[in-house]
Amino acid sequence: AGEAGAATFLVADIDRGGVFGSVYGTISLLKPEERALMKGIIINKFRGDASLFDDGRKIIEDLTGVPVVGVIPWFRDIKIEEEDSVALDMKHNTYRDGKINVAIILLKRMSNFTDFDVLDMDPRFNAYYTNNIDEIEKADIILLPGSKNTLSDLQSLRAGGIAEAIIRAHKNGKKVIGICGGYQMMGARLEDPDGIEGNLPAVPGLGLLPQCTIIEPEKVTRQSTFAFLPADAGTPCRGYEIHMGRTTLLGNAPESPVAKLGDGRTDGYYLDNTCWGSYMHGILDNPEVLDNLAEGFNKETENAPFDYAAFKEEQYDKLAALVREHVDMEYIYRQLL
Repeated sequence: AGEAGAATFLVADIDRGGVFGSVYGTISLLKPEERALMKGIIINKFRGDASLFDDGRKIIEDLTGVPVVGVIPWFRDIKIEEEDSVALDMKHNTYRDGKINVAIILLKRMSNFTDFDVLDMDPRFNAYYTNNIDEIEKADIILLPGSKNTLSDLQSLRAGGIAEAIIRAHKNGKKVIGICGGYQMMGARLEDPDGIEGNLPAVPGLGLLPQCTIIEPEKVTRQSTFAFLPADAGTPCRGYEIHMGRTTLLGNAPESPVAKLGDGRTDGYYLDNTCWGSYMHGILDNPEVLDNLAEGFNKETENAPFDYAAFKEEQYDKLAALVREHVDMEYIYRQLL
């Protein structure tokens, strides 16, 4: 903000408590030139009647000399992605009749859990996070998420009998799909020769896909457009990559990519409709991929497409309207001139 000379607004989460100390302390610790950039304070996640905070607003303004330009209320009717995986404690965690049941393996170091938010919104699915073997075996689909430490999480799956449960489920015709670290786990072997993730040089994979992954120091980070199942692809899809590792095919295994990217690269491995993996985060947000996930189950669910991108846009429009209603946007716009 200092380098750009930007008008700056401090947003405080009142739901966590300590908002007066937090706001006053933050502004008091700024250098004079930084304080000069501070144009307003916004109180977020206020429960109840905001008029009850009028005295609190005045106290903050008197203490800091900075105006409180809005008090945004707590809401439950707008569905946007959570900030961290603490939110998983509030999710469903068990099988439900009448739905396509999706067990998302609960890893100790799980990353990018928002990859699966779409399943909570699509009425065809019942998604739940679990490391309970009984719940895994009941599911129609098993999803392996990304991990901040893939080798260690895979070792934990083996130690707890979960790896065997996943392999057994695949043999019984259940769908098993991996994303990023989960995709790496589905191969024959993971190697970490430089000790980037820790002291495990190599770990056997689940053996579901004919590939091997070597963890490398360079992290791939890019947003991508791609064709899903390029041989018969339709609408272009969107996703993003964040991973460390190079995955190669074993022996004479034929190429069978899940996606062909806009820059000509290919991604993932598609064994068949019941077993595939991809590095592409956000892949399930695309209706074409979501329909493929639902394929093979009852007709009622197959005929209920869900456009998650449109749903998210609608939710952010609702959030924008809420912010405009409770924040002095005219004041904010004036500060930007």
